[in-house]
Amino acid sequence: MSQRSMLLKIGIPIVIIIAGAVIMLALMSGRPAPVREVKKDPGILVEVIRAERENTEVIIKGAGTVAAAKEVSVIPQVSGRVTYASPDLNVGGFFEADEVLFEIERTDYELALERAKSAKAKAEYELTTIESQARVARSEWEIINKNSAAPPNPLVLYEPQLKSAKAELASASAQIEQAKIDLKRTKVRSPFNARIRSESIDIGQYVRAGGEIAVLAGTDSAEIAVPLPLDDLRWLDIPRHGERQISADALVRLDIGGVTYKWHGHVVRSTGEVDLKTRMMQLIVEIKDPYGLKKQSPSSPALAAGSFVDVHIKGKTLEDVFIIPRTAFRDNSTVWIMDKNNKLQIRKVIPVRIEREKVLIKEGLDNGELIVKTNISGAANGMKLRTMENKNKSLSQ
Repeated sequence: MSQRSMLLKIGIPIVIIIAGAVIMLALMSGRPAPVREVKKDPGILVEVIRAERENTEVIIKGAGTVAAAKEVSVIPQVSGRVTYASPDLNVGGFFEADEVLFEIERTDYELALERAKSAKAKAEYELTTIESQARVARSEWEIINKNSAAPPNPLVLYEPQLKSAKAELASASAQIEQAKIDLKRTKVRSPFNARIRSESIDIGQYVRAGGEIAVLAGTDSAEIAVPLPLDDLRWLDIPRHGERQISADALVRLDIGGVTYKWHGHVVRSTGEVDLKTRMMQLIVEIKDPYGLKKQSPSSPALAAGSFVDVHIKGKTLEDVFIIPRTAFRDNSTVWIMDKNNKLQIRKVIPVRIEREKVLIKEGLDNGELIVKTNISGAANGMKLRTMENKNKSLSQ
C-alpha cells in the first residue's frame, strides 16, 4: 500500500470527527438556557358536599318474626263421637268466625234434654199439688183456730214442702238449660276468623271433653315483636296503658325472590321490660289482614306467620338539622370543613342522632359550608384542598 493511500484512510475519519465536534459545539452554544420553574402545590383532591338545614323524620329500623295476634286451642266441652268435620279442617285451612269446625253426635244430649223436660214437668206437678194442699191446710187451720192468737205450725201449712217443691222446679229448669247448652256444644265453631295451625280429628273419632283437638291462629291481624335499643325508643310515640292515641306508623318489608313486598302497620304497645341479655325492649307492631282475605290483591303474597321481616318505624320530626353521611363524621364528634381559602378546618359538632348511614347534626355547622367526604391521611388544620367537579352536590341526594 502506498503512503498516499495510508494517509487517506487515516485522515478522512479524523476530519469527519473534528467536523462533527465543531458542529455539536456550535449547536450547544446557540441553545437558550432552561428557565427554572417553581412548581405550585394544587392541594389534595377531595370530594365535598354542601351543608343545608332541613327538616327530617327519624326512621327507626328493626327486624322481627311475624306471629298471629290471636291463637287458641280448640277443646270440646262435651264428649262423643265425631259425626261431621269440615272439609277445610286441615292444616292451613281458613275459617270465618262462628263457622262450624266439627260436630259431635247429638243423640245422648237430645235425650238428656228430654229427661230434663220430663223432670221439670214432674216438678211443676208436685209444686201445684203442694200449693193446693197448702191452701186447704191454711183454710182448715183458720176455721179451727179462729180465736187463737198462737201462730200456726209451718208443717201444718205445708211451708217446708212448698219450699222443697219450688227448689225441685228450679233445679229441673236449670237442668233443661244445661242440657240445651250441652246440645249446642256438640257443634264446635271457630271463635274468630282463623287459620288451622294443627289438628288431630276425623269422622268417627271419639273425643273427650277437655282434650285438645286443634290450634287456631287468627287471620284478622298479625304482630311482629321488634327488639330496639332504649335510645331508639325516645324518638317514637308508643301507646301507654289506658291511653288512646295515634301510635307510630310502621312499614314492614319482606324480600321474596329479589322482589320487596310492603305492608303498612302501626305500633300498638311495648312489652314494658328490658331483656337482661340484649338490653333491648320489644315493640309490638300490628299488621291488619296479613293474608289479604278482606282485600283481593293477588299481586301481594300473604304475610305468613314465621316470616322474618324488616320493620321501619316512623319517629318524631327533627327541624333545622344538617344531614351528613356517616363517613363524613369523624372521631371525637368532628367534621372536616373546606373554607373559602380552600383550607381544611377540623370542626367540633353536636350530633342529635347517629345512624348507620347518616348523622343528624344540630349545632356546629352553617348553611352553605363545604363538608369533606374524602378520607385524608394525616389531616390537619390549614391543609390545602381542591375539589372535584361535583363539589356542589347536596347532602340530601
